Amino acid sequence: MSQPAQVMMIGWEYPPHNSGGLGVACHGLTKALASQKTQIHFTLPYLHTDKVSHMKLLQCSDDSWGAEGLETLYQPPFSVYDTTLETLQVRKSGDLDQYALRTLPRSELETKVGQYAKVVASAGRKMKNKYQVIHAHDWMSFPAGIKLKQKTGKPLITHVHSTEYDRSGLGSGSSYIEHTEYLGINAADKVIAVSHYTKSILVQKYGINPNKVAVVHNGIDPLPFYPDRGRHHFAGKRPLVAFMGRLTLHKGADYFLKVAKKVVEEVPEVLFVVAGSGDMYHELLFQTAREGLSASVLFSGFIRDVQKEKLLNRADVFMMPSISEPFGLVALEAAQRHIPVIISKNTGVSEVMTGSLAIDFWDVDRMAAAVVKLVTDQEFAQQVRDGQLQNLDHLTWDEAAGKVNQLYQQTLAET
Repeated sequence: MSQPAQVMMIGWEYPPHNSGGLGVACHGLTKALASQKTQIHFTLPYLHTDKVSHMKLLQCSDDSWGAEGLETLYQPPFSVYDTTLETLQVRKSGDLDQYALRTLPRSELETKVGQYAKVVASAGRKMKNKYQVIHAHDWMSFPAGIKLKQKTGKPLITHVHSTEYDRSGLGSGSSYIEHTEYLGINAADKVIAVSHYTKSILVQKYGINPNKVAVVHNGIDPLPFYPDRGRHHFAGKRPLVAFMGRLTLHKGADYFLKVAKKVVEEVPEVLFVVAGSGDMYHELLFQTAREGLSASVLFSGFIRDVQKEKLLNRADVFMMPSISEPFGLVALEAAQRHIPVIISKNTGVSEVMTGSLAIDFWDVDRMAAAVVKLVTDQEFAQQVRDGQLQNLDHLTWDEAAGKVNQLYQQTLAET
């Protein structure tokens, strides 16, 4: 039997300092890998304020690992993705953390990515005898992975959680990020994609050999207790349909509002909640007013932790009408809380959540009809819930970690 792998894992964010699903996925995967005896050194470009016991954190604002130039990186956590907020407050044990999650301007972000690569390569070379394989998460970490591979000769696995093609609205994004992604997946010995949908984008848009890409779907941690679900949280007399995500083109929030328009014409009491922030925020507000939906749509802004839990536990239906979505972890979180989920067919999560209702994002009539049926027919809603819960039995981080461990062993055997 093969010995557990020793891994230098290059990250960019980690809970509670995360702006989205990347940090959540890194947390779930590393915990499961560690439980399978994988030894992990995990790098971050900022000081992490919480204790992590299942792996060794190497923080670029901490000079204990002997790299040069550490002072050039930010100590407070920062976000990759643009939002309409100046800061995203980080909650820790019910209180505000000492740091706010700062959104970096694009030009500054590119500089930090380059600096991070130099720091990781310098430090990683000094401790090269402590790991066998390099595992880099998303484009922000790819330059560091490439440099570290060049300096140490260790094999590189790049993990694609999303692509610029997804994030930018199908091909109108940053040429710098697209080029960085291209370099990262081509320099890698193996590539992990979070869905077959993402793999198809890597093959069709980035020209990668499909044999080089392994699909490992995300998992989800079991809930420690049954959630306090119910309409008693707020707006107790109204069915509630929730959207949660960045307010950007590819997330499909404008289609969510188009669905809302049709639903309230048939069931006027339904309340729609848009949770998130992003560059489409004001456009969506104007769309809401223009369509006469101001009494039916609530914009909550960016939420996390307690607020996120309350919204999910309150929702009668969760919608993810994404134009392009590599996976969509929040759909699993909703299903786990016994919420019927409607997802776009252009999502990775639709590959594994077969119990949910998968509908084309542009088919507003079908989505609206599905919402109406779910809020008016409790027997049908229960059928959807039951199907989703059966799906979740197989969507564990342990299963994902097992596939990643197999890929580590395969990569080490081939290099």
